[in-house]
Amino acid sequence: MTPVITDNLGPRGETAAARFLETLGFRIVARNVRVPIGRNRNGALVRGEIDIVAFDRETLVFIEVKTRSTDDQIAPEAAVTPAKQALLGRTARRYRRLIGPPDTPYRFDVVSIVWQDPNPVISLHRNFFKDL
Repeated sequence: MTPVITDNLGPRGETAAARFLETLGFRIVARNVRVPIGRNRNGALVRGEIDIVAFDRETLVFIEVKTRSTDDQIAPEAAVTPAKQALLGRTARRYRRLIGPPDTPYRFDVVSIVWQDPNPVISLHRNFFKDL
């Protein structure tokens, strides 16, 4: 396997994920969305981030992209831990309140990418977790 330069691996993965999702019929609404979700103990503003927001037909989809240069140790999607899921859920709820549409069905997907040059191996995990 050819080693992968990890500089900009995350942004390259997100671009590859967006293109992949579009081939599946997803309509990308936004990328790298940051919304305020509260304040920390010191009063500083805390923001949550969603990698990709898209529509899959009539369903609003919040998509976390995980890109790795290898999956020898652990699959990329395993990095979407319960703590990360809680943060994504909180961020998505705030997004829906601020931007909407609040009454549209929604779900959480994960796109995992293992960047093995020359081509990445991309997997879509629909309904990866449920919002609590």
